[in-house]
Amino acid sequence: MKLSFILLISVFFFSFGPTTEKEENSSRPGFYIVVEDYTDRTYHKFIVESKDSVDNIFNHFFKSELELGEINHPISIYNVKRSFYVARVNVFDSPDGKKKFKNLKYSNVYIKRSKLKPVTL
Repeated sequence: MKLSFILLISVFFFSFGPTTEKEENSSRPGFYIVVEDYTDRTYHKFIVESKDSVDNIFNHFFKSELELGEINHPISIYNVKRSFYVARVNVFDSPDGKKKFKNLKYSNVYIKRSKLKPVTL
């Protein structure tokens, strides 16, 4: 009796739960951008879905052009007045109608250092 009750409840939850196809279709590739302006102490966050939008945001704050290639890891640009951060994310629409994102898992970067002794002058 317990087993049939548990089976009935599990079938009920699986039938009304979101399928993996819906979750995959609802998420889109995009970019998460954070700009900190130290001159007037403002903090801006953007979630965009195209590289053109990233270029427009960069052009608005830095008054120069940014040519994005394939972003394999997050990029951080800092000058004395502003800090700019961009990362690839998966963008999806939340139930309340706002855009949210999930971070991608980037591979670790390992740099091989030579075993040479440092030079002293």
